[in-house]
Amino acid sequence: MADTFGMKMKFTVLKHEDIGKLSWEQKANLSEIQEKISRNRISERKRGFPKYLVINTDEPYADEVIEIMKRHGHWG
Repeated sequence: MADTFGMKMKFTVLKHEDIGKLSWEQKANLSEIQEKISRNRISERKRGFPKYLVINTDEPYADEVIEIMKRHGHWG
């Protein structure tokens, strides 16, 4: 497991596979929340939903990715 000491929790990630297991009503609620967040971001002149790369901390290369992020000032 990667050393995530000092990492701020900035994002929430949901797997599509896990969302697929939700009820229709739960999916509708999630969709409504996503739409509201997107509208808020657009009103702040940001992209609705930017794309991110996600690295699982249990991957063998996670520590290397963390070191790269630290070198570029994107950690913490």
